[in-house]
Amino acid sequence: GEHAARTMLAMALVSSSSATTSESKQADTVTAVALNWRSLELQDSWLTGSVTTRIALGTLPAAELQSVLVDAPEPMMKRVAGTRIEELVVSSSIRLLPGTGIETEARLWFNAADGLPIQLLRMHRGRKVSQKLYRFGSNQVYRQRRQPIDKAEREQTAEHWSDVSETDYSLPNQDAACPVILESSQLLYVLSNQDTILNESGGEFCIFDRKQVYRVRVRLLGRVRLAVDYLQVDANKETRQKHTLQALHIALTSRPLTGAPEDMPPFSFLGLDDDIELLFSEAGRIPLRIQGHVSGYGRVELELKKMAR
Repeated sequence: GEHAARTMLAMALVSSSSATTSESKQADTVTAVALNWRSLELQDSWLTGSVTTRIALGTLPAAELQSVLVDAPEPMMKRVAGTRIEELVVSSSIRLLPGTGIETEARLWFNAADGLPIQLLRMHRGRKVSQKLYRFGSNQVYRQRRQPIDKAEREQTAEHWSDVSETDYSLPNQDAACPVILESSQLLYVLSNQDTILNESGGEFCIFDRKQVYRVRVRLLGRVRLAVDYLQVDANKETRQKHTLQALHIALTSRPLTGAPEDMPPFSFLGLDDDIELLFSEAGRIPLRIQGHVSGYGRVELELKKMAR
């Protein structure tokens, strides 16, 4: 039932090396669960600019996904979509001066039954524009990057952009060390599950981000009192939540699964990298604050402004 599914998802945490054998038992799937949110809007603003991140979660039948799935080159063993798909959309807007800024959107489709990512579509618009598509296989990820070749193409939709490159990235074999390899945005989905185990000793996830797999360590730093002020939407009814509550303070650290960290790009989570920390409500596991660095802009503290169930 639902409780069993939640328990399997919680067990997807890869135990830290200090865990005992009895604590190291792992599930080999991450099963979809009902969260306490369906969409979130978080923002940080200052005198000369702002960062706004919107996150939406929905489900769709696999038949609706078929029209956008890329038929990656053989002999790649393409991951098969299940009967029900979760769609996670993360949109970010960085505004600095009037008329200048960067817009990004990442749209991830993953199986509801086992949590395995199927395809990711990432769009970047700003001074430069590009689209990157990632098709997940059993042992590798196929990436297709598209860019406009000139100003005329820039005005057209991405399928008409003629600067196209293709790359393959290897995935490690799924074993006891990496029972399931998630895409980076799924971390928010997993941590929002009330049955995901969080403690001071921490645990690890295997996460694919952009070009490779990282071990991402999740550690509970403690509990803090946090003042919140956001709109909550339930069945089209808006109520303002303005009070102080108990929050879980979580830190993420990462290292590449293979290779030297100094040779690799930093792990990126929802557009943030380095010193990534999150605050969740202890009751209901609602993301209240996400903070870290945005390359080229400095430290950002995204505060929850609106949540829909």
